[in-house]
Amino acid sequence: MVRLVRVLLRSLEIRLFLPLLFVVAVVISAHAVLGFSATRQRLRAFARDDVERSARLIGSATHDGMLLNRLGDVQATLQRLGESPEFTTIRVYDKKGRVALAANPHERGSLLTLENERCRACHVGDEVPGAGVLSDASHFVRVDSHDENRFYTVIRNEPDCSSASCHVHPEEQQVLGVLEVGMSLEPFERAVNEARSGLLGTTVARVALCGAVAGVFVRRVIHEPVARLHEGTARIAKGDLETRIEVRGHDELAALATAFNRMVKDLRDARSELSEWSRTLEEKVEVKSLELEQAREQMVRVETMASLGKLSATVAHELNNPIGGILAYAKLVRREVEEQPLDEEIKADLVGCLSLIEQECVRCGDIVRNMLAFARGRGLRMRASNLNEIVRRSLMLVRHHLEMRGIRLKEQGTGHEVIVTLDPDQIQQALLAMMMNAVEAMPTDGGGVLSVRVREEGQDVTIEVSDTGCGIPESMIHKVFEPFYSTKTEKSGVGLGLAVVYGVIQSHNGTVVCESRENEGTTFRVTLPRKQPEADSGAEPTEAEGQETGAMHA
Repeated sequence: MVRLVRVLLRSLEIRLFLPLLFVVAVVISAHAVLGFSATRQRLRAFARDDVERSARLIGSATHDGMLLNRLGDVQATLQRLGESPEFTTIRVYDKKGRVALAANPHERGSLLTLENERCRACHVGDEVPGAGVLSDASHFVRVDSHDENRFYTVIRNEPDCSSASCHVHPEEQQVLGVLEVGMSLEPFERAVNEARSGLLGTTVARVALCGAVAGVFVRRVIHEPVARLHEGTARIAKGDLETRIEVRGHDELAALATAFNRMVKDLRDARSELSEWSRTLEEKVEVKSLELEQAREQMVRVETMASLGKLSATVAHELNNPIGGILAYAKLVRREVEEQPLDEEIKADLVGCLSLIEQECVRCGDIVRNMLAFARGRGLRMRASNLNEIVRRSLMLVRHHLEMRGIRLKEQGTGHEVIVTLDPDQIQQALLAMMMNAVEAMPTDGGGVLSVRVREEGQDVTIEVSDTGCGIPESMIHKVFEPFYSTKTEKSGVGLGLAVVYGVIQSHNGTVVCESRENEGTTFRVTLPRKQPEADSGAEPTEAEGQETGAMHA
């Protein structure tokens, strides 16, 4: 019980309701008390006036009897009036304070002194009998548990009394006696008590009604919104972020509920984002790790190719002249041998050896030229070109190799011109390298398929060169663009072709990727932008470079 009381006293509704009810009860009670007091005073004044009027009426009723000195008739009249329940006392006192006439005959002849409370109503201080009292008086006395209102009116010596032969009152005597009339206030008190009881019931009813109205008001305006907020907060504390509090009205609590709903929505969105991040964090870490690994490999590849490019330029420069000299002397020796009168069989063997030397020197020259192309390259000559035309021209150059190996060509273009800003010669060189790699990867007894496809993808174009050859092991795919790496078993493979392809595509701000499955085939996918951010005009090969490359074919 005590705990329940403590809980109720901590309730906001009770803490607002009790002071409000107390103020309402005090105001209504004060109003009732003041109203009752004023009403009681008015009723007592009315009772006092009623006694005074009754005394005046009795005085008027006995005036003639008193004037004619018919005391018996006056006594009879007073006795009849005394039978009325409204009157408790009717007495007539003479000048000496003796009861001359009374409604109760047994009271006649009794004498009152100035110390009697009845006399003190009219006499003041030490006033002696015979002194003139010229004012009426009224006061309340307590008799038998009830109040009585007694009115004293002065019986004056009128001229008719002082001049009549039946009277002996001298003319100078102003007061002949006093008429006392008393009326019980029991009916008045009964009415006041009934009024008090009714007022008390009315006050309690008003307080209860006002309390009920105040309770409903507090509950509707304060308790219900606060309870909704409390309930919503409890649900949120349990993790239910789908909670939404109904907003009613436009007051501060409604604004608080709106802010609460907005806060819950923000929390729900934040939790959704966190959940999404948690759900995809591992995937994002893997993606970022893969991107970092690819970037690292790219940086390693670039650094490796830059280092190998410098080495290749140095080696090519150092090997170019000796190889050119060997080739020139081999040709001279072959001519001399052909002109000498030697045995044909011996001559044929010598010419064959010299031809083999020439072929190997030419192959070394090609290697040196590729090394120079990889190491130095040449300036780009960018211009708007039809990519489909470049692809068709490249296919024309490898068609003879396809026919010799029995390889079927599957070409898929766009059906219209694809204009791309590029260097046509270098792109053709890259395409020829990829196509030749594809041709050499397929068997020589026929049955292979070379697929070349061009497609547009927004601001980019993609070229795919696919074969149905032996494929590349998955562990080796990441090395195919490295210089001097080759999967070919033929002596002609030195591993510079795809490195040159990679350099050409990179210089065009594009990308090249390799996808392969062993014994199924390989696909090279080249992506180029339609427009280059900066078009380099390129430069012609230097005179020294021309001499170096030309010397190999002298």
